[in-house]
Amino acid sequence: MALVVSSYETQYPDPITMNVGDELKIVKSRDDEWPGWVFCESQSGKRGWVPENIIKTDGIGAVAQQSYEAREVTVMEGEIVRIEKVESGWAWVTNMTDATGWVPLKNLKIVE
Repeated sequence: MALVVSSYETQYPDPITMNVGDELKIVKSRDDEWPGWVFCESQSGKRGWVPENIIKTDGIGAVAQQSYEAREVTVMEGEIVRIEKVESGWAWVTNMTDATGWVPLKNLKIVE
């Protein structure tokens, strides 16, 4: 469980999703604030940040090695969320209304 110490609002209303084998275009290879993530575009034109350890790159393109969804979730300060997994500074959480998505770890404080 984690306490939301700073509210976070979803940044991408229609985020990228991908399945194993999907081809992606790499739009931005690195971000200083979020190392371990690359900004990609799917064949359907959806864009979003993808963990670089789940894609195989070949220059400007990549192939998904795992299924992934870049959905974020809005959380409010003081809210308690359940952390499902952690990836490169972000946590996939479930909030009290059972909504799921990514939230920056810096916005959370682990509680027991």
